[in-house]
Amino acid sequence: MSYDITLNIIPLTVEDRLLIKTLQTEKGWTVEKMIIEFPARQWKWHMLFALLRIIESTDSANRLSGDDRRRSE
Repeated sequence: MSYDITLNIIPLTVEDRLLIKTLQTEKGWTVEKMIIEFPARQWKWHMLFALLRIIESTDSANRLSGDDRRRSE
């Protein structure tokens, strides 16, 4: 039996993205602190880490263009 790992991932809302950006830029929170402080949101470490890398490189919490396109097979 194979499992689809995407079923366990809850997508980040626009509000979540802005909150994460604010906590990291203004308060200097780490990924671990965000996960501990907001357990009900069920954020995954790799999602937060990837978002923070995008925020650092683009200075924006918005989704990148083409993020929602499926990969060609």
